[in-house]
Amino acid sequence: MKNQEFINKIAPAAVEDMINTSVLASITIAQAALESAWGQSAPGNNLFGIKGSGTTQTTKEFINGEWVTIKAGFRSYQNWLGSIADHSKFLLENPRYRNAGFFDQCCARDYAGAANALQAAGYATDPQYAVKLIGIIESNRLQQFDQEADNVMREIEDLKGQIQTLLNTAEAHIEKINVLETKASMAVPAWAQNAVSAAVCSGLIDTPEGRSYDFYSMLTLFHRKGLI
Repeated sequence: MKNQEFINKIAPAAVEDMINTSVLASITIAQAALESAWGQSAPGNNLFGIKGSGTTQTTKEFINGEWVTIKAGFRSYQNWLGSIADHSKFLLENPRYRNAGFFDQCCARDYAGAANALQAAGYATDPQYAVKLIGIIESNRLQQFDQEADNVMREIEDLKGQIQTLLNTAEAHIEKINVLETKASMAVPAWAQNAVSAAVCSGLIDTPEGRSYDFYSMLTLFHRKGLI
C-alpha cells in the first residue's frame, strides 16, 4: 500500500476521532504510519503498537542506549477503526499523557508539541520518536486534517446555534398559541358582565360561559351601542 493510499484510508476515521476526543488527526495518522510501516505491519489490526493480549510479536525497543529485540504481547482488533478508537481511549485513560501536556498541545493545535509530549510520556522508547512523527506530518501535510476537523466542528456549532434559534422561535409561538387558547375558552370577564347579562335577558345567548375574548368584546360593544 502506498503512503497516500494509507492516509486516504484512515484519515476520515482520524478526523472523526479528533472531533470526539480532541486527539489531533495529524498525530493519529502519523503514529499509525510510523508504528505499522504505513499499514504494512499491523498484526491483529493493531496500527499503534499498543501492548496487551491478543497477539505475540517480535519487536525492537531502545533500552540502555541500544536497540534490543524482544517478544511482547499486543492488542488485537477486528479492524483498523477499532484500533484508532482504542488508541485515543488509551491516551485518555493514561494520566501520564495528560500530565505531559499532550492534550493541552492538541487543544492548541500544536502537532509538534503533541509529538514531543508523547515521547516525554514514554509512548515509545525510540529517542527520535517525536522527530519522526513531526517529519511524517510535515512531509505529508497531515495538519490539513486537523483543519478539516476544526471546520466540521465549526459547522456543528453553527448548526447547534440554528437549532437553538428554531427552538426559541417555536417556544415563542407555542406561548402565543397557549395565550390564544386561553382566550378562546374563558370565563365571563368582569368588564363584560353587564353586556352578558343583557344578552341573556334578551334571549340572544343562553350559555355565556366558555366563550372567546372576541365574543365578549363584541357583546360589550353591542351593549354600549344600546343594541342589547
